[in-house]
Amino acid sequence: MRTPGRYLGYGAVLLAFPLVQVLAPLVAGRDLPELAYYLMLTASGLACLAAMAALRWPSYDRRTVACLALGLACWVAGMGYAIARSGTEQNLISTYVLFVSFGLPLLYAAVATRDEPTTPARRVVDGALLILLVILCYLGVRDLSDGNGFLKNEDMVWVVVAFDVENIFLFLTFLIRTFAAQDEKEYRFFRLTTIFLGLYALSAGIHNHDELYPDLPVLRQLADVLPTLPFAALLCLLHHGRTPRAFDPAGRLWARQLAAGFAPGLLLAAIFALSLGIRDSQGMFGRIVMALAMLCYVVRVVQTQFWFAATRDRLSDALTAVERVSLLDELTGIPNRRAFEQAFAERVREASRDGKPISALMIDVDLFKTFNDTRGHPEGDIALKAVARLLAGALRRPADFIARYGGEEFIALLPLAPAEGAQVVARRMTRAVYDALLEYDHGIDGRVTVSIGVATAVSADARDLVRHADQALYLAKSAGRNRYATSGEPEVALPLPG
Repeated sequence: MRTPGRYLGYGAVLLAFPLVQVLAPLVAGRDLPELAYYLMLTASGLACLAAMAALRWPSYDRRTVACLALGLACWVAGMGYAIARSGTEQNLISTYVLFVSFGLPLLYAAVATRDEPTTPARRVVDGALLILLVILCYLGVRDLSDGNGFLKNEDMVWVVVAFDVENIFLFLTFLIRTFAAQDEKEYRFFRLTTIFLGLYALSAGIHNHDELYPDLPVLRQLADVLPTLPFAALLCLLHHGRTPRAFDPAGRLWARQLAAGFAPGLLLAAIFALSLGIRDSQGMFGRIVMALAMLCYVVRVVQTQFWFAATRDRLSDALTAVERVSLLDELTGIPNRRAFEQAFAERVREASRDGKPISALMIDVDLFKTFNDTRGHPEGDIALKAVARLLAGALRRPADFIARYGGEEFIALLPLAPAEGAQVVARRMTRAVYDALLEYDHGIDGRVTVSIGVATAVSADARDLVRHADQALYLAKSAGRNRYATSGEPEVALPLPG
């Protein structure tokens, strides 16, 4: 259906019920006092069917729409039961319980955020809590009935005020959740339900307070048909919401904080409000139901706390894993420069505090740029991984540390290692790479080799020690490569083949 035709169809749905309310008595030639109630039943039933159909539409979240469908079903049951048992002049207490129950699934939809778990155990607790709230509602209004189960006329005003409070409370709650929505599905559901609840609160308030206009039959007739409009509007809104719309959640942090703050207390407030009607006449049963409702609420809170604790632990583990990965070089699998700088600062600080020596080895793969130019970067990556594995294998002590410094450069940190010990490690590293026979036509002796600069200090900062090791590396490369050098004269690390 094209957009103009669609909106014309929505307008026809909205006008259908008022037109039937006005024209049907004219056609029948007499008053039809129960017609308005049948129209309400029809409109609410169609809206309930639309909500049930929306469970299969991917544009809606199933959990929240299921709450809406359940609430509408309670309203339909209440209206149908009222028509079947009490007509239009008397009001059964049980129908009021069903009308109040209409708001309980909606309240749950407003409370159950998408961050909360939806495990079977959680659904059992939530279902039990909703049933207990319905029982509390019934116990609270049971004393307002006469001997035949009908509401006493003198108590009608308090029941009407209670309905007004419930309707306004639901409207404001859903309005805040609309502003706090974080995705398009959530925003669509709470927006259309907020519109429905606002219209319902207004029309129900006018309908229920007919004592304000006793001498105006036109207003009374209008008030009778008004409650059909929110359900007709909801029917149109559900159909219209099948089409996704652009949604931007930015700038609504205040609403999310407000919703997160009051959501946990809504069910507790409902328990407290419904418990106000529990009197001594309910005896032990009423107190047991109230205690069970509180127990379910506590269990629900505990479930949420356990879930958040488990989520926090998983997040901590994930952050630890991410941090660990961020400190590793993606190509070689050994620590990267960032990890080296963190470890180096700590080791240098310890060496300075304890007056112990610390050594650094700056290692460079000889003629590696030519290697990449002649054999290609994929082959170069394979060679770098092999060299990194050989260099790491040359370290013997747990405290020794090696990292990829950048490009074809590596750096090793040797805490508590004097100059002689550092030279032993450097000799072992050059020998390990040389003996690995990593083929390279333009390399020394046709193989991949490394040059190493060695620096040792008893008290030094990272800048000086790394700088001295880099200067020593320059000496080793200037002396012919495939060797190590200290800040003094370079030394040949391997005997030249004969």
